[in-house]
Amino acid sequence: MQSRTNADRRTRNTVVLALIVAGLWAGIALTRGAARTDESGPTGPVGHFSRAVELIRG
Repeated sequence: MQSRTNADRRTRNTVVLALIVAGLWAGIALTRGAARTDESGPTGPVGHFSRAVELIRG
């Protein structure tokens, strides 16, 4: 008997694809957020980290 059916493979592939898309979306969102500078906030790595936290919360 097969340990994995075609349905299992399709489910796994769908989950993997969804994770890849989510990772790409998050990376693009963080990159765009880091590109926008806010002069009133902290600068440097701390500013980018704060912006990333805001994007995740929002």
